[in-house]
Amino acid sequence: MSDVRTTAGLDDDTAAAVAALAERAREHDGVAPLSEQTLLRVRHGAPAGTGRFHLVRGAADGALAGFGYAERSPGAPDAGEFVVDPAARRRGHGAALLDSLTRDAGPAGLRVWAHGRLPGAVALAGAAGLRQVRGLLRMRLRLRAADGAPAADLPAPAPRPELRDRVTVRTFSPGADDAAWLRVNAAAFADHPEQGALTAADLRERMAEDWFDPAGFFVAEDAGTGALAGFHWTKTHADGAGLTGGEPVGEVYVVGVDPAWQGTGLGRLLTLTGLRHLRDRGLPWVLLYVDEENRSAVRLYESLGFTLWDADVMYATAAAA
Repeated sequence: MSDVRTTAGLDDDTAAAVAALAERAREHDGVAPLSEQTLLRVRHGAPAGTGRFHLVRGAADGALAGFGYAERSPGAPDAGEFVVDPAARRRGHGAALLDSLTRDAGPAGLRVWAHGRLPGAVALAGAAGLRQVRGLLRMRLRLRAADGAPAADLPAPAPRPELRDRVTVRTFSPGADDAAWLRVNAAAFADHPEQGALTAADLRERMAEDWFDPAGFFVAEDAGTGALAGFHWTKTHADGAGLTGGEPVGEVYVVGVDPAWQGTGLGRLLTLTGLRHLRDRGLPWVLLYVDEENRSAVRLYESLGFTLWDADVMYATAAAA
């Protein structure tokens, strides 16, 4: 029986061990087992009362064999994910971590992510009686021709005639645009359980990451008021994100449009602006994540040439479903 220890924080050595475990799992499975948000919590800690860490250590050597994390929000189910070291699998650690996350969850229950539809995760969720409640599609687009496959044809990002004199697109200015971006992000993702809840501290943590580049962070500004109307934040994965053998690739990190501007074509304009920026950097691929139920966004990305690559699945306990 695996012994799981729960804690509200991690020391530096344990945080480094979690990061190393996650990297071993990524190399073994071909998909990252932990989200960016969880890895940021591992490195920087979680605000008091908002997160719980679950640790399994090997019985013989005490080395970290498995890790789980649950993010907590008042009145909502815990949002968790977990990973077991490839060298320590088939010993019950995964079931023990899932059980610990479930028992430790608040009255609203637990929702847990499984990345990449791996057979082991699907089997474990089924054995635990969890049901799928959400799917996150992973899509990709070829930016550079290779091996006879053509690159995507990306038209110039021209605004609709009725939008042409109303907005200007520029790059994000760290510090000066933070508060305005947080407002638009919260409005655009008011119904999104993760993105819409980002705080100023969350934004600062992401801007402190090695991958952050304001030259790839585009905002649309209302020409009349100067208020932000939307944005497209791009990202570069130095490790190839599973699309290449290590050559960097791009990501449509997040596109958001203020509700007052939705339906104007601003989302497509911003998406094309970011995609051409990534293409012009010479990157071979770009990827993105989109909720499978967000049909308008899926249609937009399909119209630009994106195709389905893989998917992440969120499972839920009975209380959270």
